[in-house]
Amino acid sequence: MYSFNGDTAKEKLYADPIDINTSLSSLASIAFSFDGILKKCGDLGRFQLIHYFFINFIALSAGIVSFYYIFGAAEPGHRCRLPENIWPNDTQYYPINSTHERLINSYIPKDKDGKIWEKCVRYTIENRSDTLVNCPNGWAYDRSIFGYTFTEEANLVCNSEPIKSWLATLFQCGGFSLLIIGTLADKYGRKRLIVIVVILLLITCLITQILMQWIPMTVHAKFGLLLINQFASGLIPPTFSLTFILMIELTSSAHTSLAGYCSLVSFTIGEVIVTLFAYLGKDWQILKWANTAFFALILPYLYFMPESPLYIYSKRQYARLTILLRRIATQNKRKEADWYPSYQDFIRKQPSALLDHDELTFFRQVHQILTQRSTVIKLLIIALLGFTELMLYIKISYGLAVMNISPYLGILIGAIVEAAGYVTGSLLISTKLARKNSFVLLMSLTIVCVLLIPIISPYSSTATIFIAQLGKYCISGAVAVSWIFVPELFPTSIRSSANGFFIAVSRIGAIVAPIIDTSVKTEHLPYTFYASSGLAVVVVLLSLILPETKDKPLDDIPMYARKQSILSTLSVHI
Repeated sequence: MYSFNGDTAKEKLYADPIDINTSLSSLASIAFSFDGILKKCGDLGRFQLIHYFFINFIALSAGIVSFYYIFGAAEPGHRCRLPENIWPNDTQYYPINSTHERLINSYIPKDKDGKIWEKCVRYTIENRSDTLVNCPNGWAYDRSIFGYTFTEEANLVCNSEPIKSWLATLFQCGGFSLLIIGTLADKYGRKRLIVIVVILLLITCLITQILMQWIPMTVHAKFGLLLINQFASGLIPPTFSLTFILMIELTSSAHTSLAGYCSLVSFTIGEVIVTLFAYLGKDWQILKWANTAFFALILPYLYFMPESPLYIYSKRQYARLTILLRRIATQNKRKEADWYPSYQDFIRKQPSALLDHDELTFFRQVHQILTQRSTVIKLLIIALLGFTELMLYIKISYGLAVMNISPYLGILIGAIVEAAGYVTGSLLISTKLARKNSFVLLMSLTIVCVLLIPIISPYSSTATIFIAQLGKYCISGAVAVSWIFVPELFPTSIRSSANGFFIAVSRIGAIVAPIIDTSVKTEHLPYTFYASSGLAVVVVLLSLILPETKDKPLDDIPMYARKQSILSTLSVHI
């Protein structure tokens, strides 16, 4: 029946991985689905729900830690202190009596609007406007909103303000560790890396916070320890990424969108919790301890956290896999007869190449990935997608900043809008729109909002805020879709690495967005919106190249073994 040259077929299989997938799907003898076994064991039963509840504490912690900088290093209102010989120990920002008020108005000039005092200069002599100096004896701070921040303790205002950005930069740099952590998770397991990173993070945070809290030191030494603490805290988002992968791998393809939705919404709940902590504590060290204590609650659960069954299957550890599947089935009230015979048959029919072949070395696996054209194309597309997506998110998500409302209320409103976007994105991908069309729709709506902001802003601040929050809603939905879509594009053997690459590059977009906005002159700022929209259009067009993944099983045969098994099957037919 088969009339083709075997050598040619082999050469073609090794040359293009797309042909491998096509051949694999066409050969009934090796077309098995581990996804079906998971469904027989229960793909959304008590087992998954219990572990989702506890795993989502890591997502909550990621939201808490990500927003610490907003409150812990917030810039409170401040002005120069009065000369010591005029008013000793002038630490109260607002006047405490009429004499104090008269002196402040005499020594501190008002801003150009005449509403608040200048932050960084005062007169050397009362009512002498030609003798301004840069706060020689420090600042008086307004604690009514943010309380006692590290910005106040270290006086990171005026000329020292750029130094404060290192706290945010070190946090972002910690997130780039996902490039390594994701690869290690593909090699050694999701659970093992989560446990290692969490323990390392907690030890680092506890040591640095104990030293800062109880050991006398200079403010420069304290700033150095806080930088180390921020870098360690930056490991929480990578941990969140690993738990996200673990959650979608604990269920079948029918429920990955639900698992992703729960994780992302938990992140926004973390935003609400840190806002509550900051409002009640109003002290940067108390807030740090509250954040660390909340994350420490996860530690006991790590012992009970399951490994991903898909990861174990990809490593061909069938004895260990049997134990885990039995645990899943038992907790989901499934009888042995419901799944075990099918599982035995599934294992028996695995291609021999899968059972006999030794695991590839790390460098050989990387070489295989980089030499596969379709994989490289997908990696490049998701990199641009992640960069553009988070850049737009940062650019338009703070539309409430121009409103004269409490920053706590602003964060809460933003979290609600973000959560609504995540829910919408997760619901859309379950419809006929599926993954790709849902992303295109939500990204297109975001583009429209980004284009409208510079057009409307000169005429109505209220309309601008509304459009900005609508844009945040749409981009949050797009983020929800992409976070589920991207992991489904790659096999289990490189899923965590690819997702880590996607998230790490997206963080570059988060860093670039504020740099661009602060570097560009106000009159040229609208052009940044147009440029961002143009880049988003390119991303939408490139996303059309990606395959649709809705209802596609996440299980796969490891790449090298897949080639060998296909070649063996072809040889039989030839």
